[in-house]
Amino acid sequence: MGIERVALVVSDFEGGGVERTFANLAIGLARLGVAIDLIVGRPDHPFLARLDGAIRVLPAVGEREALLRDYLRDQSPDVLLTGKLADDFAALSARRGLAGGTRIVAAVGTVLSARFAAHRFNPFRTYLEARRIRAQYGRLDGIAAVSKSVAEDLRRVFLVERVPLRVLPNPVIPEDLANLALGVCPHPWLAPGQPPVILAIGGLRKVKDYATLLRAFARLLPRLDSRLLILGDGKERARLQALAVRLHIADRLDLPGFVPNPFPYLTRAALLALTSRREGLGNVLVEAMALGIPAVATDCFGGVRDLLQDGRLGSLTPVGDHAALAASIEQCLERVAAGTLDREQLRVAAEPYRVIAAARAYLEFFRSLPPHGGCT
Repeated sequence: MGIERVALVVSDFEGGGVERTFANLAIGLARLGVAIDLIVGRPDHPFLARLDGAIRVLPAVGEREALLRDYLRDQSPDVLLTGKLADDFAALSARRGLAGGTRIVAAVGTVLSARFAAHRFNPFRTYLEARRIRAQYGRLDGIAAVSKSVAEDLRRVFLVERVPLRVLPNPVIPEDLANLALGVCPHPWLAPGQPPVILAIGGLRKVKDYATLLRAFARLLPRLDSRLLILGDGKERARLQALAVRLHIADRLDLPGFVPNPFPYLTRAALLALTSRREGLGNVLVEAMALGIPAVATDCFGGVRDLLQDGRLGSLTPVGDHAALAASIEQCLERVAAGTLDREQLRVAAEPYRVIAAARAYLEFFRSLPPHGGCT
C-alpha cells in the first residue's frame, strides 16, 4: 500500500521524549519522500527549529477532536500517527462517520498499566480506564510500541490482539549527530580539566525520581570529587533545590533548565544517570549510547532493561535505591578513569535508532497495514 502523506499529532507539544521523537520522525519520513503534516500545540517550540522546509507545521488550536475532524475531512492523509493517549482517543472520535480511508496508528511510548500504578488510581477507576483503552485501541489500524515491554503490556493487560502491533525503534539519533555534539557547550563544569560530571536529562517531574539521584550523589561526594548536572525543567525544581540544600550538595548541583541540543553536554559528561520510576524506552539512554557515553539506570517499568541488554551495556539498579545507585555510579566512574569501557559497543547498539533507519521501519509498518474501511 503506497504512503504519500502522513500526519503526526502532538496537540500539547511540550519538551518531552514524545515531542522530540515526533519531530525527528517527521524529518526522517520527509527525507524518505513522504509528505508530512505536523500538528502541534506549539509551532514555535525549539524541537521544531530543525525541520525541513517541506514539512508543513499546523497549529493545534481549539478543541482537539473538532480540529482533527476538520483536518481529516479536508486532507485525508494516508496515516495519522498519534503519540499521547488524549490524541489517540480524539483522533478515533474525529474519524467516526467520515468517509476517508485514513489509517490511525498510535505510537505507544509507555507501559500503560504502570501509569495507573503511578497515579494511584483506585481499583474501580483503574478498571474503567483499562476498559476504555481496550475499547478504543481495538478501533486503531495499527500500534507502534517503543519496546517489547510496552507491547507485552498492551497484549496482556489491555487485550490488544486483533490490531497490528509492531515494536519499532524510536528515531532518536539525528543524522548530523557528530556536528551537533561538536556544538558550543556553555556550561563551565564541562570545560576541559574540570571534575567529572554526572549528567541527567529530562523534565523535572516525579516520575524521573531525581530525588533518589540527589541522595545517591550526596552519598558519593565524601569519596569522589564530582558534580551533578540535570538538564530539564518542571514542577519539581523547587523541591529538588530544597533537597540539595538539606543534603549539603547545592554547590555541586546545577539545574540549567531545558536545553534544545543536549549532545554537547552528553559528549563531555563522564556518564549519564537515568533514575526514572518508569520509561517506555529511555530516549536519553539511546542518545548517550550513540556518543559512546556510559550510563547507569534504574530497572524500571518499560524498555530500559531491553535497551541495556539486561545490564550488559549499563548498570541496572532497583528503583528508588540510592545506595545501589551510588555504588553503580562509583563503579562506572572508576571504569571511565581506567579507560576500560567499550564505547564502540554502545555506539553499535544505538544504530537502529538513527532517524532514517527508524523512519524507514515506521514507513514499512504503515505500508503493511490494510486500508481503512471508513465511517467507523
